[in-house]
Amino acid sequence: MNFILAIDRSLDRIDRVIMVILFSLATMLAFINVVLRYMFGFSLVWAGELTTYLFVWATMFGASYGFKIGMHISFKALIQVFPPKLTKIVSIFSLVITLFYLSMLTAWGVNLVKFDYMTGQVSIDMQIPFWIIYLIIPITMATAAWRTFVKLVEVIKLPPEDVLKYQDKKMENREKEGAIE
Repeated sequence: MNFILAIDRSLDRIDRVIMVILFSLATMLAFINVVLRYMFGFSLVWAGELTTYLFVWATMFGASYGFKIGMHISFKALIQVFPPKLTKIVSIFSLVITLFYLSMLTAWGVNLVKFDYMTGQVSIDMQIPFWIIYLIIPITMATAAWRTFVKLVEVIKLPPEDVLKYQDKKMENREKEGAIE
């Protein structure tokens, strides 16, 4: 389990760094392009396209990280009324369904990348191959699936009476850290 947690911590750091870098670059690029347009009368033709891709990529890494810190919609209010054993069963079932869904999205993303690679399509302004742009889908869905897997292993190991406490502890940690470590 220590190996799994070490990989998970590394993914956390990587995701946070990538999110900060991508959001920063997108914001700076958009700002520079606005200044150029309104102060000097010209703009970078490719800046709008790149800004969009940077924001989308940052958001996808954020969505993956959201699985780690519990930012996505959950059904905690519903399972609070269940007995502990049923709470654990429902939580495991939910995580298995989520893991399956994210695995399917990862596979779909791989197929999309392969398709775009074969067709050779490129973006309009920057002429970047679409397969490079769409690589973000299988990468972030795979990391989200990994995080769901880690959470599933943790919940399976917990005694039934500790499942809600585990979720409450994750929520408290997120609130203490301001949602991001």
